[in-house]
Amino acid sequence: MKRNIWIGAGAIVVLVIGWWVYRQFVPASRTVGSLIPPGSLMILTSDRLQDTISPRVLRTEMSLRQIPVFDEARRRLDRFLYSTADSATVIKFISGRQVRYSLHSLSKTTLDFIFYIPISAKDEPFIQRLTTPDPRQYRVLSHTFSGEKILDLVSRMNEPIGSFILTDGYLVGSVSGILIENVAKRMHQPLKLSQAEPDFRIDADHLAGVSVRPEVLQGLFSNAGSLVRLFLPEELNLQFRQSASRSHLIGYAVDQIGNRRDVADLFADQTPQRIQHANLIPQSTATLYHIAISDADHFGSSLSRLLGSASSDFLRDRFDQIKPAAQTLYKSLGSDLLLVRLESPTGALRQILILTGKDGKKLANLYQLAAFQAGAKSPSAPKDYLGHKLLQLPIPELPASLFSSLFAGFAQSWATLHGNALIVANSEEAMQDYLQQVQRGTVWTADKRQAELLNTTLRPANFTALVRLNRAQTTVPPTWPLAWQNLLDQVDPATGSTTLSNLENMAYQASYGNQNIQSTVILGRTTRRASRAVLNKLLLRKKVEFEAPLIAAPIVAGNLSDSSAQFYAQNEAGEFVLVTPKGEKIVQSHTDGPIRSNALAVDFLNNGRLQYLFMTDRTLYVADPIRNRNEVLLQAIPLPQGIDPSYLARPRGSQQRNLVALAAHQDGHIYALDRQRKAFIRIMTAPRKGPLQLPFQVMATSSGMNVLGMQADGTLNYWRENGSEFPHFPARIERKNEDEPEIRFVGPALIPTDQTLIQTIADEGQLFSINTNGLIAKRTQLYRPVRRGSFRLFPDEEQTNWLLIRAADTEVTILDQRGQRMFDVRALQSGRNNVRYHRLGAGIELISVQSGGFTTLYDLNGRIIGERPIPSDFPVVLQFDERTNELSILSGIKQAVQLFSIRLR
Repeated sequence: MKRNIWIGAGAIVVLVIGWWVYRQFVPASRTVGSLIPPGSLMILTSDRLQDTISPRVLRTEMSLRQIPVFDEARRRLDRFLYSTADSATVIKFISGRQVRYSLHSLSKTTLDFIFYIPISAKDEPFIQRLTTPDPRQYRVLSHTFSGEKILDLVSRMNEPIGSFILTDGYLVGSVSGILIENVAKRMHQPLKLSQAEPDFRIDADHLAGVSVRPEVLQGLFSNAGSLVRLFLPEELNLQFRQSASRSHLIGYAVDQIGNRRDVADLFADQTPQRIQHANLIPQSTATLYHIAISDADHFGSSLSRLLGSASSDFLRDRFDQIKPAAQTLYKSLGSDLLLVRLESPTGALRQILILTGKDGKKLANLYQLAAFQAGAKSPSAPKDYLGHKLLQLPIPELPASLFSSLFAGFAQSWATLHGNALIVANSEEAMQDYLQQVQRGTVWTADKRQAELLNTTLRPANFTALVRLNRAQTTVPPTWPLAWQNLLDQVDPATGSTTLSNLENMAYQASYGNQNIQSTVILGRTTRRASRAVLNKLLLRKKVEFEAPLIAAPIVAGNLSDSSAQFYAQNEAGEFVLVTPKGEKIVQSHTDGPIRSNALAVDFLNNGRLQYLFMTDRTLYVADPIRNRNEVLLQAIPLPQGIDPSYLARPRGSQQRNLVALAAHQDGHIYALDRQRKAFIRIMTAPRKGPLQLPFQVMATSSGMNVLGMQADGTLNYWRENGSEFPHFPARIERKNEDEPEIRFVGPALIPTDQTLIQTIADEGQLFSINTNGLIAKRTQLYRPVRRGSFRLFPDEEQTNWLLIRAADTEVTILDQRGQRMFDVRALQSGRNNVRYHRLGAGIELISVQSGGFTTLYDLNGRIIGERPIPSDFPVVLQFDERTNELSILSGIKQAVQLFSIRLR
């Protein structure tokens, strides 16, 4: 009897324990977290994503629906809901509901969402409409998977709208039937005891919650993404709210340090700070990485330990070489360690390392010492540029050796001092561009919205990574995984813009404590959104009239968009006239004829200012503007006999510090302007006489300057800086057989920066790819229409990219690099046409066609920019300001200079 009692009691205990364990695995009512299939990349929660928002708010504030991932989730749910009912019914149903969205990978190239809408008994009328839609438009099919009934909503044309499951508490749906089947499978799987859902707080202040895997976030930070991951916590659960300026959304998270202890030790005892030296960050910044330093000694010791145990053999060995100089250099650091990547129309990596210090000269000397200890040879004499001494240190990856692989990308170092800051660039051109922006004051502190981002929106932090999207081939999206590109690159039919066009800034910040990492994710924009009322309108901003007719296109000195730019004009009386920002006309001097060339901005006089070089038929002029006196000093340098006055080139990469400009000779030679002699000297000689087809190409290499020039008869010259030609050059491009006509060239040759083959095209349409040994690798004959027209290579104004053009007397056709037609422009005035290709930064690429007395602007799809042609008797000057999305156009007509603007999307 007693034994039976014990057996019965034991059975009851076992049943109680079994029931308790069962309830842990299978709750009485499933939570939304128990429905989400494993492997989600991101989970979003919000009760406001489907809210309607006025156009004014969309222009002036950053809302959830303007964040690309949120927007895609909203689109998926909207497409499903609005297929079932009218707008009023849908809004009434969805308003105020805390909807959850999970993002999943369907394949290597496809991502999609599942949405989870809480429902109750009072929603029965809407559910009834969903399951029995209007049969004239939709029908609902059903099938069973893993014991769950799945409903499929399809149109009358059998187009799938979405699949869904109805549970006791949720409507679970997705565009993808595969994902809904994963939900059905999930509903019959036991739950892990350790599973915990993020506890998101959604109220008036908190707009949304996001749980994201760190590897997802790090993949969205360009080429340094894998290193940004080191700064991220193992989990990231963000609560989003609006910024004080309402221009950004800010997500906060506090997560455990976990296995990020090495990085946390790097910032031990380092007080989180804002960026102190924003006056050194230029406007053309595309990505920015910032490390805040409050205790240089402690930071240096931690960094030394980190680099001494680096997993990379190269970094570890290099650091052993430079350790003595590095440790002293760390102690000399100031509050900011900044890595800036500049916009690049070509996609080339243009990086600037900014080291603030207590003593700038000491910091520069220690950096040079580290370079010598790493094996650099004695540097050549420094070059002068805008009052700075530029020193070249030909040692690869020195910044990475000093500050970890986050600072990789420096094949060499160009260093200079600016105040107490050491500026290091990975190329001379990047350094020159940087110094020009700093001199002009086009830096973040000079822009109200950018300063607000720095001082209000961004938080004090140990580490900050900031990406500015859509920045002239430095955009992050092309480096994202293909699945993310496919998900986010959706065009809104109503506006013609992509989901990414709403987002400009993406930042991650981290501050490290003893146990936790405080993370901040910031999403938004600093540039104004254009009102649709003024988009594409050509607006006249300024008109300056002259008494005598103009004889050449005006020259711009400065930035047209900030109203501080001067420009110069020439009239029929030979007067060189300065037009001030206030519209005053001040005659400066006289010239010996109309300007024939482009204007080149260089530091010719080495006086810390930019001078502007241009040529008439007989003379090169140096215009030196003195801003505070509204005066321009002109200096004349005679041209050698035979110099072509139509084109001046910058001597990119030249090792000779006194060469400031290049020009072509009618016999095919290259001449350089020596600022010390103040004269042109021949530096490259063409063996065969004949003019070069302009523009010739100048390339910066690690060993100096190379020049590529094509002559009309097919002679291709490829010079080194010392005047010698590469082996097998000059090369002659000849016809295949004697039956073919002679090959002639009316355009240049070009080596694209991302290729090793020389590209050119003959006037009859034979497209050539030529090896650097002078042999033809590929020859393609393009289609030749019945109407006569000559082909030529069509590089942009800065020779960063190229297209093809077929031009006849009264029409032009723009073709892509393979010769496929892009668009035509017809009915041009005979003999009065000028076509130019402009890459203006921030992804803006335009073709300007000047014909007769007007210029028309086209994008690369052939769409006209501006609602009417621009009056112009000369080629126009174009500038684009990414802060305001405004295109400025300076145009010269018979007796006036006019400044127009067009607001672009």
